[in-house]
Amino acid sequence: MPVVDPSSSPVPEAATGWMRRVAQRVVRLPRFSRFLIAIFFAVSVTLLLTPIVDIVYTTYFFSWDTRILPALVSTGAGILMYGIGWWLVVGFAGEQPRPRPAIAAYLAVGCFAVLGNLFLIINGALNVARG
Repeated sequence: MPVVDPSSSPVPEAATGWMRRVAQRVVRLPRFSRFLIAIFFAVSVTLLLTPIVDIVYTTYFFSWDTRILPALVSTGAGILMYGIGWWLVVGFAGEQPRPRPAIAAYLAVGCFAVLGNLFLIINGALNVARG
């Protein structure tokens, strides 16, 4: 297998520079803080996907025999997000995760999920206020 020179990466250094800085800040946090980040983003993804999965399921796939399926899909996405967060951000026992651009991508997806939940909360509150 050929050895790849990291300096010949197709991604410019400027594009990954800020990602590495963000990743370095995150992996320097205490382990418990990184654990809470993974949990928070996993719950956020689950809550964001729940209404979307419910609408798609009830519109196209509803069956009384598979009523639990939307909850399993949403929860499965949250568990997947948690597992990725554990692998990238928290690390296994005795291991310090190394900073990499994938951590910045994980944080971007998690922040998108949080912002999506805020949008749903505000939208719901406005709809309730309108009556």
